[in-house]
Amino acid sequence: MKKKEITFDMVTTKGGDMGETSLYNGERRRKDDLIMDVVGDLDELGAFLGLARAELVKTGRKKESDIIIEIQKTLFIIGGEAATPENDKLFKNISKMTEKHILFLEREEKNLLKTTIIRPVFVTAGGNSVSATVDVARAVCRRTERHMVSLIRERGFVYLATGQRYLNRLSDLLFILARNLETEELKS
Repeated sequence: MKKKEITFDMVTTKGGDMGETSLYNGERRRKDDLIMDVVGDLDELGAFLGLARAELVKTGRKKESDIIIEIQKTLFIIGGEAATPENDKLFKNISKMTEKHILFLEREEKNLLKTTIIRPVFVTAGGNSVSATVDVARAVCRRTERHMVSLIRERGFVYLATGQRYLNRLSDLLFILARNLETEELKS
């Protein structure tokens, strides 16, 4: 079965020229709105994870690459929740964060810890290029979580709490993954 190709008549719409952008439901928001900070942070996080995944594929680390693709898919779910007001009719149709997403991270963290050396010192990022990229993603993840906490506390977006918990676990997993990617070098 051939995939249907999505085409765009126009990428440049000029709709954001005045410093505004649209949520999923079409509602216009300022580009510096806290919601857009969260959505932008999620996009940046996904991009850095994509860079790490490309490096992992090059080095034949399929298991780790598969973990990252699952994380990237989940970030789209969080973004959908953040970009769709809970009281909008479209909200009921989007995918939602669940405990299974968090359990996935906890399971993968546990598995990675079995083969990871974490020295009891402050870690300086950059053991190799892929671990450094994962560390950048971890830092972006922490910023994303901070912005999401602000959205929950300042705007009452409590429905994002599961996504916030996911990001908290994700930053831990990314720390461990980065150390895991350096472990072979530490053993030598």
